[in-house]
Amino acid sequence: MKNIRFHAITTDDMKNGNGLRVVLWVAGCSHHCKGCQNPATHDVSGGKVFDAWEEALFWECLSKSHIQGATFSGGDPLHPANREKIGQMCKKIKEQFPKKDIWIYTGYRVEKEKDSFVFTDGTEKFSLDWLSFVDVIVDGPFKEEIRKQDQKSHLLVKWCGDSSQRVIDVGKTIQSGTVTILEGCKPIEKGKESD
Repeated sequence: MKNIRFHAITTDDMKNGNGLRVVLWVAGCSHHCKGCQNPATHDVSGGKVFDAWEEALFWECLSKSHIQGATFSGGDPLHPANREKIGQMCKKIKEQFPKKDIWIYTGYRVEKEKDSFVFTDGTEKFSLDWLSFVDVIVDGPFKEEIRKQDQKSHLLVKWCGDSSQRVIDVGKTIQSGTVTILEGCKPIEKGKESD
């Protein structure tokens, strides 16, 4: 299997999921969202090769007891060049560290189709046979105009860039058969956080 490319591994990260996390920032994104905070990660040939040494560093950081889990971001971890490797890593995390959670940030949207869930961006549609290894998916493209509306309306969004994106509880989604938002992650008006 061809190695994926990446831009950074951040450790003790508190901005990309619950608790302290290790985040792998992959290269490659075809969504090119206006106002993206990481446009340098769009080029699938950018960054550097995620080689054996870099991967060993990722696993060493993840093994620390104070780390709650791993987050895959970028770029897009579900870009065609990244899907297989990210799937292998998610499976390995659950085998080696079953109590650690996995978050994935993607510009693809999760949709229910017949008896399964698919990812789509309007032009491409695919499913993941390793979806059950993931705990949370933050889905959908970033929409700069919605972000501006959110700010104007004093709407708070947790763990995502705008209120059109969703923080999905994958386990509950698979169990219920309908997309389920992670508890405490629905957008709320500022000042109503404790309601």
